[in-house]
Amino acid sequence: MAESVLNIFSFVNFTVLSIFLFFRKSNSITNRVFALIIFCPALNFVNNIFILQGWIYPFPHTLFFSFATAQLYAPLVYIYVNLFIGKKTKKFNPLFALTLFIILLDLYFWWEFSQFSLKEKMSYLTGLTTYNYPWQMNTINGLFVLAEFIYFTAALINVFRFSKIAREFYSEEEEIKLRYIKKFIILIFSLNFFLIVVYAALPTPNVEYIFLPLFLNVIYLYILYNAFKHSALFTYKEFQLFEKKIAPVALVGANIADPNKISKSNYHLKQELGDLLSVRVSDHLTKDKPYLNPNYHIEDLARELKIQKHHLSFVINSRFKKSFFELVNSYRIDEAKEKLKGESGCHSVDAVGYDVGFNTKSAFYRAFKKYTNLTPAQFCKKIKSDKPLK
Repeated sequence: MAESVLNIFSFVNFTVLSIFLFFRKSNSITNRVFALIIFCPALNFVNNIFILQGWIYPFPHTLFFSFATAQLYAPLVYIYVNLFIGKKTKKFNPLFALTLFIILLDLYFWWEFSQFSLKEKMSYLTGLTTYNYPWQMNTINGLFVLAEFIYFTAALINVFRFSKIAREFYSEEEEIKLRYIKKFIILIFSLNFFLIVVYAALPTPNVEYIFLPLFLNVIYLYILYNAFKHSALFTYKEFQLFEKKIAPVALVGANIADPNKISKSNYHLKQELGDLLSVRVSDHLTKDKPYLNPNYHIEDLARELKIQKHHLSFVINSRFKKSFFELVNSYRIDEAKEKLKGESGCHSVDAVGYDVGFNTKSAFYRAFKKYTNLTPAQFCKKIKSDKPLK
C-alpha cells in the first residue's frame, strides 16, 4: 500500500511539474526539453502503479510501452545539456543508435510476450512484484542504466570542455549559467551511479517501487530549485540572448578537438612585444578597473587595448599563467581586500562583492576563499586582530 501511495504521489508530482514547465508563457526550448525529462519517469510511475495495483494483468502491454518511453530519458538529458553549452546535437549521433537498439529489443520482448500462453503470461507478470523478476526486463533495465552512463559521461565531458574554454572569454560563470548546468549533469550522473549500485545490491522490485521514486523526487526538486536560483528557466527571448552570449565559446569548442589547446595558442609573439602587451594589460586593469563591470568579456578588454583577441588570450595564458576568468577575478579579490580594510568594509561584506564585479554573493565567497584561503568574515577578523592598539 505504501509503495502504491509513493508511486501515485511521484506520478502526480512529476506530471504537474512537467506541465508547468512545458506550457509556460513565451517558453524556451530548454524548458520544454526539461519538462520531457521529468515526464519520462512519470510514465514509469504509471507502470509501477499498474503493477502494484494488479491492473497490469488486463493491460500487460503498458509494461513494454513504459520501458520503451523510458529509453528517451538519457537522450533528452544529453540534448538539454548541449543546449546550455551551445553544442549542436547531430541527428545521427552514434549514441542514438544505442537507444534505438534498446527500444527495438524491448519491442522484440513485447512480441515474444504476446506469443506466450496465458499461464506463461501470468507467471511473467507475477514475477514483476517478486524475486522472480523477468530476465527480459532485467536486461532492459541493465541496458538502460548502461546507456545512461554513456550519455551522461559524454554530457559531463562536453560541459567541462565548455567550462575550460569559457574561462578564456568570460569573467563570471553565472552569466552563462555554467554553475547550473554543471550541478545538473553532476546530479544526474550521481543518480545514475546510485542506480548501478542499488540494482546490483537489491532486488529489482525494491529499486523500481521504492528507491527510484524516492530519489527521483528529491533530485528533481533540487534541480528545479537550482534552475530558479540560477535563472535558468528562460523565456523564448531570454534564451535567444543566452545563445548569442555563449556563441563565441561554442564556436571555439566546435573547432578545437582538444580543449587543452586553448591555453597553448598557435599565435606566437616576440618576447619584447609579449612583455609590452602584458604590461599594458596589467596597467589597464590596475588603473582603470574595468573588471568592476560584472559582465566583462575578453572582447571588451581587447577592444579597450586595441589588441587582437587571439594575441590577448596568448599573452594572458603565457605571461600571467591564468585564464581570462582567473585573471579578472584575482583583480576583483585584490580590490575587495582593499575595500574590506576600509572603515566600513567589513560591515557590508556582501555589498563589497557586488561593488568589485561579482554577480552573486556565492560567486564572491567562492573566489575570495580560492585566492585568500579565507572567507570574507575570516579576513575581516584577521584584519581586526592585526590592527595595532591606539
